[in-house]
Amino acid sequence: MKAYSESLTIRRKLRRLPKILIHEHLDCSLRPMTMLRLWESRGFEHAEIAFPDDVLSPWKESALCTGKRRRYLRSLAARRYRKFLVSFASRSLANYVQAICDHVLPVMQSVSNLRRITRERFVDAKRDGIIGMELRFAPQLHIREGLSLQEVMDAVVAEVKLSKIPVKLILCCLRHEDAAMAGRLSDLAMNYIDFVGGFDLAGDEEAYPGVPEWWLEEALSLRERSDGQIRLTIHLTETRAATAEDRRRIAGAEIERIGHGIKDHWKQIREVCPTSNLVTGQIGSIVEHPVDTFYRAGYPVTINTDGTLFTDAGLTDEYLKLYQTFGWRDSHFLKVNLTALEASSFSPSEKEKLKALLCSSYNEE
Repeated sequence: MKAYSESLTIRRKLRRLPKILIHEHLDCSLRPMTMLRLWESRGFEHAEIAFPDDVLSPWKESALCTGKRRRYLRSLAARRYRKFLVSFASRSLANYVQAICDHVLPVMQSVSNLRRITRERFVDAKRDGIIGMELRFAPQLHIREGLSLQEVMDAVVAEVKLSKIPVKLILCCLRHEDAAMAGRLSDLAMNYIDFVGGFDLAGDEEAYPGVPEWWLEEALSLRERSDGQIRLTIHLTETRAATAEDRRRIAGAEIERIGHGIKDHWKQIREVCPTSNLVTGQIGSIVEHPVDTFYRAGYPVTINTDGTLFTDAGLTDEYLKLYQTFGWRDSHFLKVNLTALEASSFSPSEKEKLKALLCSSYNEE
């Protein structure tokens, strides 16, 4: 009981601390309760991956109840649903991607749903102590039922404008795509340059490994077109070590940020997502995660969530694990936050304000 009480106290302290988040996917950060509500409207029977009975039973029963009983049953269904998704996604990175495709993306195909999901993520981020975030997504995944890329962007940007914290968007190309789609996304980024701060490559690294030339050419062109305002990041060495060609291309392109980057010794800034790496089986336990080794070796490290849906972990939870596992304290957290802030695409004036808040809130031991 004493240990639990101490953990709760530490969690509350960590939640209050200001944090910068630069690696999180919108389509990996939905509320399970919202997903169930949206799927109810869509029809649970239309899901490619069937909903478990222990999720649907309490949810359907809740429709016959009111008050506390209804809230209890819906909360129970949402908890079980998250557990189901985490279990499915944890079998492999391919399963993680499949869960997004079959359970998440179908409810992200309308303007109203996109706005709701984005708005809720910003509310949750603020509650988690996040004072600035870069949120990445692939607009092309939300045009399956008739929306245009512009309509998708307009929906998400509308909520960015209303956010209580500074937000920049990162647009993601996907590894199974091609130069044509990269070009469309590059043009989209330029059309929304006031809101887009980054250009990324994401997707299944096992099936489509390395640094594809088609993405690299478009990314470099976009950086030049935007006069460096749009920064480059790439998901790399999340599941496998880099090849000599990967390293040559990254170094030649002067890409400063590596998404995940846990399978190699990059000098670039790492966007580390500890719990996500655990869920997708890249590490056996948090104790085995190389983040502490990277940090103590002097490599630039940032701490991120990747997505809160499949990890059941916010940024406070990530910090708590590092506190309990590696003995990280305020000085460690301040350093990774300052690294994230410097790597971010926020304006100089925003960075100045955020840095002042960070430095005044952490005790440097």
